[in-house]
Amino acid sequence: MTDFLNQIFNGANAIPTALLLFVILYWIIVILGFIGTDFLDIDLDIDVDGEAELDVDGEGMEVSWINNVLQFFNLGKIPLMIWLTFVALPLWFIAVNLNHFLGFEGFLSGILIFLPSAFVSLFFAKFATWPFVKMFEKLDADSKPKEIEGKTGTVTSSASASSKGMAEINYDGTFLRLMIRCHEGQNVKKGDKVLFIRKLDERGVYLVEPYSSID
Repeated sequence: MTDFLNQIFNGANAIPTALLLFVILYWIIVILGFIGTDFLDIDLDIDVDGEAELDVDGEGMEVSWINNVLQFFNLGKIPLMIWLTFVALPLWFIAVNLNHFLGFEGFLSGILIFLPSAFVSLFFAKFATWPFVKMFEKLDADSKPKEIEGKTGTVTSSASASSKGMAEINYDGTFLRLMIRCHEGQNVKKGDKVLFIRKLDERGVYLVEPYSSID
């Protein structure tokens, strides 16, 4: 046990061990509830379609490749600390074992192992975080305001100006059921097609009118 501790805390493994301990400490504090999971998250604001330019001696130097690199390794697609966890674990494992195998104990010699180990770990993190990328993309899509106005749907429960009903719409492949009311003097019944006009002051209720009445 003593040999193992000496190995992971020697100069060669100082950086990967410190990084791993930082990640472990972070998640312990999160689990205990002292901080939220977004405490150290950084909004990298990656814009893949845009291009950033630096003007050097009158010439534009494109740095959009940085965005492409970050995007490739999923940095910015998921919370920073989740991404860093999947980098720190393989980095520590690879660096400690290679330093032990090569007999490196000094800090400078450890740097020679740290850099390629970090490079390999980035690729590990890219594939290991892919399920999280899909999950957070789904969460982001669900949290964005949905543009209901102007869409058509099918009434599932009759409605009028004085009584609320329900209608179903197909929103990007997902069927949503929404509360509806009609204009004064109008009513719709189950199976009717309706056009969503606007959202009313009532929570989650939309004003609709029969779609057949629209020329």
